[in-house]
Amino acid sequence: MHVFFQTCPFWNRVFDYSTMDQFDDKTYDIHNVLTTLQKSESIGESILNDRTEIINLDRIRQKNREALTAIKNHYNHGDDDDQNIYICMGNMFIKHPIKRARSLIQQDQNNVNEQIEILHKNVKNNVEKINELEGKSEQFRTFNLKPLTSSEMKSFNVILDSIKKLDL
Repeated sequence: MHVFFQTCPFWNRVFDYSTMDQFDDKTYDIHNVLTTLQKSESIGESILNDRTEIINLDRIRQKNREALTAIKNHYNHGDDDDQNIYICMGNMFIKHPIKRARSLIQQDQNNVNEQIEILHKNVKNNVEKINELEGKSEQFRTFNLKPLTSSEMKSFNVILDSIKKLDL
């Protein structure tokens, strides 16, 4: 970006942006391009940060899965429920009963899944904003489809069944 500003001949001049009538059309267009680039770059940074956070949360989710599987494989007996195991919470190892440890890990897993879902929605919204800035919003609108919920699917099947009965 620094190289771009050095090569632009208008960049050395000082403009008063409060009065737009002193700009010719070419300068005004360049100003619009620069503001659009600035907006798209900031949204792009947000997308990259969200994706990095998704990767980190996915690592945590995988470790939680491994921990739940290890508890299931090693302590699957009914008499082991009164035993204690160590779980890592932050920078500490804490001793908990197996049932409590399992429920804590499962709660953490649910929280991580919710955070990942929220970040995926943010990434989709930010990509849509960038496409709007670039004038491609109509081209990618079909990527924002959402699946039917189970209740919507059931009602849809009821309607289809009633249509089939009418055809007979």
